[in-house]
Parts: sequence; structure tokens; C-alpha cells
Amino acid sequence: MISMITDTSSYADDFLCHCSSGTVHSVYNKTINIQTPGQLLALQSASSPLSPVSLITDLTAGMLKSLHIEPGQAVRFSRESIEILSSGKSALFRYIPGHIYPSGLSALSAGSSPDVLKSRVQMAVGRSAADGFGPLFSLRPGKESDESLVLSAAREHMSRCRLLLLKQEYMEAAHTLSRLIGLGIGLTPSGDDFLCGVLASITLCRLSDHPFARCLAAELESHLSDTNDISATFLRCALQNQFSLAVCRLPDLPPADEILQSFEAVGHSSGTDTLCGILYALDLAGFLK
Repeated sequence: MISMITDTSSYADDFLCHCSSGTVHSVYNKTINIQTPGQLLALQSASSPLSPVSLITDLTAGMLKSLHIEPGQAVRFSRESIEILSSGKSALFRYIPGHIYPSGLSALSAGSSPDVLKSRVQMAVGRSAADGFGPLFSLRPGKESDESLVLSAAREHMSRCRLLLLKQEYMEAAHTLSRLIGLGIGLTPSGDDFLCGVLASITLCRLSDHPFARCLAAELESHLSDTNDISATFLRCALQNQFSLAVCRLPDLPPADEILQSFEAVGHSSGTDTLCGILYALDLAGFLK
């Protein structure tokens, strides 16, 4: 079966220039994750939200599932195609994307106010019905279950980080916040999505050279193995300033409803958790400068 890859990111496109082979890492309802040297790439069904590792196909979720791809199968890359090899019929994806979005996040322009973005992100989080870290930022009560333990731990790490930053203890603050890695459940735990949001705000607010930002990047880099491979993939991208299309649109200061819609499309709670991280770091930005 020959399919098409219709959309991708500048990061994935550049990565494919230097990649010749890989293996199927895992298969889910709408995604085939491919392990390459140094990074995962994701073949996704049509109309999936764009991430920096997305290779969006022209197949529906059902069609993608019907390919019967399994973990461990070999993958061959070229500039024209991606082929998943099998003892039966191989799956071939023609690589001629019609849309390649720039996945490197830009800072807010000099004339844009972080306070405006903060207000809109706050409204978006407040309107979200997703679980994850949302209750910590929208005043909604958490569930009385194991999730409340996750929220309690997250609140403690966030509060302690804030206090340490006020005392300019940047290394300890970074170490404290990095303890969110792997916190939560799912393919991308809430703590990891939140940290991706924090890294996004650091870029948006032009704080990448701040001592806290440098310490946090070093801490996260050294603890990527503390979470699962898929989640580590997105953290690794964020550390390289590569983000989803939803995040990359934030410098344009979209309205709250548009922000909510684009982030909720990312996953069950992943988008909202990322927004929470963005909101948290936008709040910190005032006293990091």
C-alpha cells in the first residue's frame, strides 16, 4: 500500500535529511512511532495535531491500523519515501509534504505584552474541562483519588520552586521543578507536558540565558530517562526549542477560545497541562528579569 505524508514540521523534515534507517518503536490507535538514532518520529493519521516529530499521513485511523504494523519492524528512509519493511507486504509512505510548519518557537515581539498572553492563557485554562494539572490553575477541585496525590506533589514542587527563585537560588529551584518529570499517568505524564510549557514560556519571554533557565535545561537533560520514551521525545524537542504548532502560534497572541481549541486537540489533558506550564512560567517571568 502506498500512502502520502502530507504535513510535517521543519524539525522532522531536517531530521529526515540525516536519517537512513530505524525501527518501529510502538503502535497506537492513530500513531506509529518510529525509533531513529537520537529521536522518535511519529507517523500519524490525517488531521492529527502537528508536533515537531509529526509525519501526518493521508490515512484515517482505521486505515493506519489496517496496515498491521508491529513494533520491531525495520524502517527505511529516503528523501522521497519512508518504507516500513515486513516479511509480508511493506508499507510505503511517499514523502512529498504539502505543508511544513516552522517548529522553532519565536519570542514575543518587542511590542507584545507577556501580560496579554498570560491573561488569555489563564482564560483558556479556566475554560478547559481536562484533568491533569488544570485544577491547580483554574480553581477546579481535583479528584479524590490517586490523582489528588499527583496534584499535591505537583503543587509542592511548584510552590517550592517559586520560593527558591525569590531567593535567587536558581540551581535548587531548577532541581525542584525537574522533579515533575514523569509525574502523572499516560503516554505523556502531566509533569512532562507542564515542563514543556515552562520551556516554551522561557523562550517566549526571552529568558533562555537566565541562570534559572540554564540550570533547568541541564537538569531536564540529565533526567530524560526518568520518563517514558515518547514523553522524553517531546521534552528533548522542547530543550531544542522545537514545539507543536499550537505553541508556535502563541507569539501572535491568539484569543483565548482559539488557544483552548488548538491545545485541547493535542490530547486528553496534554494540551491543557502544557498551557499550565506556560501560565506558571509567564507568572514567574516578572521576577526572573
